[in-house]
Amino acid sequence: MKLKISQKILLLAACLLYAGFLFLFVIGNSFGVLGCGVAMGVAFLAAIAMGVPGENDEDDEPFIDQEESEPQGERVHVNSLIDQLAARREDLESAHSDIKDREDEISRLKQQCEDGKKQLEEANEKNSYLSEKVMSLEASLKAATNKLNAEGDSGYETILPDAKNDPPKVINIGEAAKNAADDMSDAAMKAGISIRTVSTDATLMVKASPVMIDVLFKNIIDNAIKYMSKEGTLQITISRIEQELFIVMKDNGEGLAPSETEHIFELNFQGTNRISGNGLGLAQARAIVEYYGGMIYARSSVGSGMGIYIHLPSAV
Repeated sequence: MKLKISQKILLLAACLLYAGFLFLFVIGNSFGVLGCGVAMGVAFLAAIAMGVPGENDEDDEPFIDQEESEPQGERVHVNSLIDQLAARREDLESAHSDIKDREDEISRLKQQCEDGKKQLEEANEKNSYLSEKVMSLEASLKAATNKLNAEGDSGYETILPDAKNDPPKVINIGEAAKNAADDMSDAAMKAGISIRTVSTDATLMVKASPVMIDVLFKNIIDNAIKYMSKEGTLQITISRIEQELFIVMKDNGEGLAPSETEHIFELNFQGTNRISGNGLGLAQARAIVEYYGGMIYARSSVGSGMGIYIHLPSAV
């Protein structure tokens, strides 16, 4: 406890009176002893009385620890908020992890959908290809039967190009198509037609007479130059589907009605867009393709150009 200055003075006086009291007691002065004892008691009582704090007595205020004076409830509230924030952070981290897992699952499902879509498109393409093949075979069989009935046993072999001195061998059909296009480039340029060749594989091989394959491409290119009736493009695309070579020769000319398109490979056929010629070119192309065990067919409509499709056995 902190003592006031007045209290210190009174206590010092009481101590001196006590010392005088002892001294007088020793020498035997009874009145002096009595007087010193009374004075000493008064000094002690005054010191004690002055030590009682009053309402405005700021000097006697006890020291207060600021940390201990903080309200206990406020500290508990802050700790509670800290605990809540920690719990909320854990919840957010858990939610973020769940979102990441769901995003991964969505990505996986999306990839499965894309793979399924691709497989479906491939299946549809293959189904369409097989349907076209069946239709073409049926048409070829019907046409061959009719032709054999009309011409006897000669059939289409009578219009095959002479290749006695050019026996079959394995050739790159992509290069054969490009060579034929180069040979026909002058005629195509005069008609305002651009010829493009595209091969999906550098090793698209067929076992056939180079002369016959050259005639095959040139006959179809020549037919496109004659009948496109306008400037445009003839694109030759060659690819492989399983063990077959698939050749598409598509122009963007005027085209023919489907009712006429199905007859373009017949001997001496000329449609409504007929021009001078003997009608041998596409019939001979068909004879060459069928001679090597393949098939050929066409798809067209007025205003959408002509597409000729060829399938030949692959030599690889």
